[in-house]
Amino acid sequence: MYVLEVMSGPLDGKTWAFEQEITIGRDDAVATACITIDRYISRKHARLYHEGDGGLRLADLASRNGTRVAGRSLGAPEPIDLGQPFVIGRTTLRVTHE
Repeated sequence: MYVLEVMSGPLDGKTWAFEQEITIGRDDAVATACITIDRYISRKHARLYHEGDGGLRLADLASRNGTRVAGRSLGAPEPIDLGQPFVIGRTTLRVTHE
């Protein structure tokens, strides 16, 4: 079980638990982790998913403002380490184990 946690931004401290994948966005109809307060987050912005090799991958879903990891824009889906911060809109998040 994983936990997606907001580290900074309007929902600082908010968490969502997930097992295989979670979609992050501003519209609760399409996003499990819904962050409606950050207007720089797209309706369906990014997806975190468990890869068959046991790792997690982060994918941007063609969002308007992109997804950033370590200060650079995310292109293709790439592995992300537990605890590694990433930025969606103006919100910083990370994934940990429950």
